[in-house]
Amino acid sequence: MDSTASLVQTLHRINRQKADILGQLQRGPKTVAHSQGQLKHVTDHFQATRDRLKRAKMDADAKQLQLKEREQKIYVWQGKLNAAKENREFQAIKDQIAADTQANAVLSDEILEILESIDVIGQELKQAEAAVAAKSSDLEKVQQQVSGRKTVLDNELIRVQEQLVQAESLLNGDLKRDYQRLVAIKAEDAMAELDGNCCSGCYKSLTPSLLDKLLMRQAIICPNCGRLVYKNQD
Repeated sequence: MDSTASLVQTLHRINRQKADILGQLQRGPKTVAHSQGQLKHVTDHFQATRDRLKRAKMDADAKQLQLKEREQKIYVWQGKLNAAKENREFQAIKDQIAADTQANAVLSDEILEILESIDVIGQELKQAEAAVAAKSSDLEKVQQQVSGRKTVLDNELIRVQEQLVQAESLLNGDLKRDYQRLVAIKAEDAMAELDGNCCSGCYKSLTPSLLDKLLMRQAIICPNCGRLVYKNQD
């Protein structure tokens, strides 16, 4: 290969810049998606907590209604108790009133527990709502940052691609064919700098004849990994 190593070095640098920009552009949507996932998680928790609070309130309302109905029954039983003419009837009504009174006491305790849980769930709901607001704000900031960064990266990508086209236009012969073939397969990893007597792509030692070519500012193909190897010209 009779092209200078400096051209391959330049192509390697530009290809890596291009790959880095493309990588950043790909990470942008992933960052947004991650933030959206966090928002969905706290939103789902908020909705689940709100549903728990709704069910608890409905349960409390149902038991309070049940309590009122039983209290009304006790009032009716008391009327019948006063009107009872036989001891057996009087005792039966008295026992029924005692049973209903005991049942109402249990029901009152249950209602109290539910009302206490409603207070706890209400606090959880406030915290969940605050978490949704915070994650919504975070998502908006991330979207703005990614959008702004994308504009910068898009412009940078155009500039780098123009540099790449210009540099690639200087290729010819076997080097051009090898470069195009390798870049199509390995992208920016198609090239490697000489590191001592080794290819920095695979860290295998190169033969003396290949090292001589590199010293003559030529680029060679590594017989081990197939990369275009060049000696740093800086």
